[in-house]
Amino acid sequence: MHDQKNIRKLQQIELNLAKKIISICEENQIKYIMLGGTMLGAIRHHGFIPWDDDIDFGMSRNDYDKFCQIVLELNDDNLKLLDFRFNNNHDYPAKVIDQSIELVNNNVASKETIYPWIDIFPLDGMPANKVLRKLHGTRLMMDRALLKLSQLSNGVALNNPYRTSLEKLIIKIGLLVRSDKFLKEQKMMQVLDRDLRKYSYSNCPFAVNFMGAYKLNEMFPRKIYDQLKSYSFEDTQFMGTVFYDEYLKQLYGNYMQPPKENDRDKHNVGMKQS
Repeated sequence: MHDQKNIRKLQQIELNLAKKIISICEENQIKYIMLGGTMLGAIRHHGFIPWDDDIDFGMSRNDYDKFCQIVLELNDDNLKLLDFRFNNNHDYPAKVIDQSIELVNNNVASKETIYPWIDIFPLDGMPANKVLRKLHGTRLMMDRALLKLSQLSNGVALNNPYRTSLEKLIIKIGLLVRSDKFLKEQKMMQVLDRDLRKYSYSNCPFAVNFMGAYKLNEMFPRKIYDQLKSYSFEDTQFMGTVFYDEYLKQLYGNYMQPPKENDRDKHNVGMKQS
């Protein structure tokens, strides 16, 4: 049900939720940045990628924690923070959802009810020393693999285009041995969260959005995430990196060339029929 009319409705819902999030950030001096396809959309389309309804924001770890606490304490019946630290759920990193609007997840047979959401990604420090950076990156990749193995009972997409061959092999082995029976999801999230916090964002020359789709490939000199300016996005303005060309080339290569139809990443979400 991913016709253009449906996508446009979803985009407007996401945009309205994003504006609420930005308002919270501006009122509380929280610095945010567009990430991934949101930044790409701002540069290539001055808004959403036409076939996508996603918005992603990132924040330095300190601002991320501050933001999560503020949303958690909001006196708002509709806006809710989903975060494994505060709710017994599967969400890491955090999501902000709008419970006033119901959607349908068409990826599952039960057509489960879900709510519009925006992912909020923590940006974490990576050490200056190349060897330490490599070791820390390896540790984080191991943590993320163990987390995924603890979540197999929740369902896992082996055909995820962002997975490496090694990750796919590990997941297949995990499915065979039922790794989720002895690896506890909450514990694995705690371990990953602890290790991501090891190096302070403000004290490191490099930073990473490790929970993003591209994992360690989202590591950049910290200036990429720090030096921002305002970009047009639909009928509003969002903050993004001054160094958008360097950022987008590393993630997407020739980012001004849209992918072929079959390679376009789409969410199978629809409006709930009343």
